[in-house]
Amino acid sequence: MRVRVMFLARAGDIVGPGKRVVELELPENATLRDLLLTIRERVSRRLGEGVLSGRLIFTISVNGVEVADLNHRLSDGDHVVFTTPEMGG
Repeated sequence: MRVRVMFLARAGDIVGPGKRVVELELPENATLRDLLLTIRERVSRRLGEGVLSGRLIFTISVNGVEVADLNHRLSDGDHVVFTTPEMGG
């Protein structure tokens, strides 16, 4: 299945200008964790490892809905967005 991934704000800075929007091929029944492993291998080792280890924290949205569970199953054609979490004050 194919998933479109966008990296905004700090996530976009980490992956670099040529990789802020990518389409990635994943196996059927892939999860957000599987996506992060693929990102680590094909897009940005720093971002993939950082999120998986908890060193980097981003808001992750799938089709416009915020998702915090890395076991969330993805579907063909999903749009996933990584962005800096909003901070209040």
